[in-house]
Amino acid sequence: MIDALISAAGPAPARTDDACWRQVALLALAASLADADDDGGRHDLVAALCALDLPHAALAAVRTPATPWQRWWSVLAAGQVSPAGLAERVEDAARVPDRGADGRDVRRRLADLSDELAALAGEAVDDARFGLVGSAAGPPRRAFLVGRSSATFVVDPSWEGLRLVRLGPGEGPRGGNRAHHTLAEILELVRRGDQGAQRDVPADDPLTLDPARMIAGLQTGSGVRERQLLDLAEDVRAERAELSAQRTKLEAQRAKLRHALDEVTALRAREQAGVDVPTTRAEAAALLDVHHTAGEAEVERAYKQQITRCHPDRVAGLHPDLRAKAEALTVAVNAARDVMGGLASPARRR
Repeated sequence: MIDALISAAGPAPARTDDACWRQVALLALAASLADADDDGGRHDLVAALCALDLPHAALAAVRTPATPWQRWWSVLAAGQVSPAGLAERVEDAARVPDRGADGRDVRRRLADLSDELAALAGEAVDDARFGLVGSAAGPPRRAFLVGRSSATFVVDPSWEGLRLVRLGPGEGPRGGNRAHHTLAEILELVRRGDQGAQRDVPADDPLTLDPARMIAGLQTGSGVRERQLLDLAEDVRAERAELSAQRTKLEAQRAKLRHALDEVTALRAREQAGVDVPTTRAEAAALLDVHHTAGEAEVERAYKQQITRCHPDRVAGLHPDLRAKAEALTVAVNAARDVMGGLASPARRR
């Protein structure tokens, strides 16, 4: 029966408040039926309570955290109550050795959370990353952030920095997928009035438990499952769109890098060949062996004569150094014609 209740509650904090209240009711029942040494969905219950911004109830549900995830959610619940001593709580939770995938995951999140708290405290932390999920003009003015750890932060923005008010309700481990900005970039977004993901900013004080809503959650009809599936589908769609945007950005960066490498290769080839690309009319005229006042027809005749003499095809079967020299001369002669024709040389166009 306990497993059935936990299964009905779902594997992660629900997206909507009503669904979260239903989770709390199911998981609380599972925890009450479990033996003292049995988890009975207890860390899932604490997660759902944290998602509802009910840290006092979450801390009461797991007074002595025994598993990695219980320690994680207990740290978040304590931070939702108050930021005082939170950094020390994070350090204490990270000191407990754990084996297995859950232990490694929680240790990584605790390390990220430690960096995020340090950055909000004004320390220079290069690895801390955040996402802006909401902003309120106030009063009081507030911003709502999510960290790479998946913890959320209610902050008081000023022109110089962001002061942590408390941790906020989260949406489970997937929340950190939004965190890509440095704290300086987040501050700039807040200054511009960016609303981020346009989520409501939580109040400065957390909520209190509402038994009536928990009971109503248990009485919810069969449409709950359908709404949960729709919420999950929307989450998947949003994450796919974000991944697609990141992939497009990465491809653009790769294209720029390839272009830069091509230019570097060309420059090295010219340097090895010892040929300078003309950038002035006098240099171009000297290379084409014409007067610097020569007209277009004379320049074109001189160009064809020179390009015929140095074209790489004429030395295709000779030593690579000779081919490189011919290629560099061809580039220089083409540039000379452009300069004499009144066009900017390739070097200047770059």
